[in-house]
Amino acid sequence: MVLIVGSTLVAVAVAIAGVVRWSRSAAAVAFAVSAAVTAFYPGPGNNAVAAWLLVETVGQLVVLVRVTRRTPALAPLGVVVVGVSPLRIGLWLTPPSPAIEVVGVCAVWTLLAAAAVGVGAYLRALDRARARAVVTARAEQRLYLARDLHDWLAHEMTGIVLAAQAGQVDGKDPALTFRQIEAAGVRGLDAMDRALRLLRVAGERPVATATMADVRDVVDRFATSSGAEVTGEFEVPEPRPEITATVHRVVVESLTNIRRHARAATAVRVRVAREGDDVVVEVTDNSPSPARRTRRGGTGLAGLRDWVSALDGTLTAGATRPGWRVRAVLPT
Repeated sequence: MVLIVGSTLVAVAVAIAGVVRWSRSAAAVAFAVSAAVTAFYPGPGNNAVAAWLLVETVGQLVVLVRVTRRTPALAPLGVVVVGVSPLRIGLWLTPPSPAIEVVGVCAVWTLLAAAAVGVGAYLRALDRARARAVVTARAEQRLYLARDLHDWLAHEMTGIVLAAQAGQVDGKDPALTFRQIEAAGVRGLDAMDRALRLLRVAGERPVATATMADVRDVVDRFATSSGAEVTGEFEVPEPRPEITATVHRVVVESLTNIRRHARAATAVRVRVAREGDDVVVEVTDNSPSPARRTRRGGTGLAGLRDWVSALDGTLTAGATRPGWRVRAVLPT
């Protein structure tokens, strides 16, 4: 009786400890104690300890779930221990129980153990799926930050290069040129600092914080540093944050491509408007011989299409008469 009560208390204690904090060695000890009691205890000759066996079985099943979830190698031992536990009573009853009844009870206990293993295996599968989801989310976060940093730096560095080239032209105010280079360099450094701060933050994907004011600011800075006549038309109130962030990205990418591939353009038009239930952003220029506006080694228009498609939108880019047009349609 003392041995059965003791083994029961060990199993229940390990079950409670397993809920709070997992211990592989403690589970092995619990199974070993239970198996030893089953093997060496001669039994009371009656069913006085049957209730204790039921309590112990519940504790064993909890431990078995945890074992299967964390250390599957111990699961077969747990199934055997739970399955043979009824023998400590069935083999010593007076009068003796029929063998078929003892086998039947052991089969039921084995099925309970198998169910516990199934629950543990299911929880283990959920853990693995969660781990894979975390890895995927982190990879997406890194890609998001890489795109954000690349687009910002490409935009600002192109402005620095053009300002430096313009400073070599006679009649250009050197002080104004240096101020433009300094401002673009500071903005590039700010973009790097922002990306590094986000990389240090574990958890959810960073939330875009661009506003329509940021979009206007990008257009204004482009107009200041470009020799083209720049027209900005903003006919839409502040949309949802993800829509605004996409509009901002389309404008930055398009203006950067104009700086790099359409320096002969004399007119640039940026339009953000609502058409029905959609927000439409268009960036056009009148470059007489538009080149294919893609970047090697960067995100470019392909990255923009992926970004817009994630919001169920469409992006088209191609030659017009004359010039080039980028048009994104974003459903609201």
